[in-house]
Amino acid sequence: MKLLLTSLTLLLITIEVSAKCVPANEYVPFVGVAAKPNSDGTVPVGMYSRISPDGRYVMRSFSGDSLSTVTLMEIVKQSDGTKVAQAYETDFNNEAFPIQGTWRFLSDVDGSHYRLGDLVRNQKRAKRQFKGGISGFYTAAAEMPGATDQNIQIRSLSWPNGNGNGLQDQQGTGQLTNEIITVKKNPDGSYDKTDTSKIFYMCDNLRKTDGSMFSLPMISTNGLEFSALPQNPQDHRMTMRIYKFGADNKECEPADDLRVPASKAIFGFAQTGKKAPLVYLSNAVVNNAAVYGIHLYDRDLGRTFFLGDRSKFITADAFPGMTKDGRVVYGAKWKDCSNCAEKTGYIITDFYQSEDVRRFRQSNPDQAKNLKQCVTEEDVAKVEAEQAAMYGLSQSK
Repeated sequence: MKLLLTSLTLLLITIEVSAKCVPANEYVPFVGVAAKPNSDGTVPVGMYSRISPDGRYVMRSFSGDSLSTVTLMEIVKQSDGTKVAQAYETDFNNEAFPIQGTWRFLSDVDGSHYRLGDLVRNQKRAKRQFKGGISGFYTAAAEMPGATDQNIQIRSLSWPNGNGNGLQDQQGTGQLTNEIITVKKNPDGSYDKTDTSKIFYMCDNLRKTDGSMFSLPMISTNGLEFSALPQNPQDHRMTMRIYKFGADNKECEPADDLRVPASKAIFGFAQTGKKAPLVYLSNAVVNNAAVYGIHLYDRDLGRTFFLGDRSKFITADAFPGMTKDGRVVYGAKWKDCSNCAEKTGYIITDFYQSEDVRRFRQSNPDQAKNLKQCVTEEDVAKVEAEQAAMYGLSQSK
């Protein structure tokens, strides 16, 4: 029986590998006006970035002197197989944000929602679809499960106001709020908002444990969870934690603890039978040593993995993201050697092929048995096709 299972495992691995793995790391430089330096001579990565479910688009805030404040970056595959990142301009402001999970819409900070495909085709001339949800500085939002054309629910999560009277706290620390809007699709392909919930003030039930004051919130891709840094936890540990939204939209249910502080913890997509992983930039303990860079926290294994490429000189951006197929994408500057010219753009990493995961497989084969061998080109193509339909764009665009 043991021999039979071993043979079956090897067969499955062979099938997966024969499907052709994506590269372990891809380096995607900015091109065109996006690669133009600012007046100080540096090419900006952008202050805030969000990664689309297929990894094809990046929403980038504070994009540099030569572009609009917020740009939509597209990662384009060239005829020689290499990839570059080009910019589309928008009229968005400050830290505009996508609707996580589907990217059916991108929202400006005033709550104006636009279709991604319209922004690609028309850039600043794109037509607003509707206005709604929590507005203001650095909101996060996600489309909730079970959407139909006549019932798309979007939950927005506030950047906390800090003082309880609606004024913005410069440190972004305070009580979180959320709001749910309902949207429908019209016969002509446009969208309208049909309903808005009240604003729910959150986490009063945690006053005696984690406190009700949080910073650095990020919503999950399905809108059912969020990550945040509690400011007054009873255990005095300033660590990034995960919570579920209560059924009343007000209570917060503790779900996990990353056991490290982080600039923000961004949710990936839950695979079948697994919890959604999170990626972040921070120090984390890997092999009994603190390592600074991009990390992935696997909630099923309860383990953090380092995703850096040690062969490059990399300065990573604070906001990585995960694709639906399992890759990690983040803005960065890198060099091929200590004396080489610096490049700016995006790094695409296959988590399953990372050096830290490879070592984990070797030392913990039983725990690692449910990890895929790699993300395959077929995995990527499937998600790209799904998302192209969602955007209203052809895959060749």
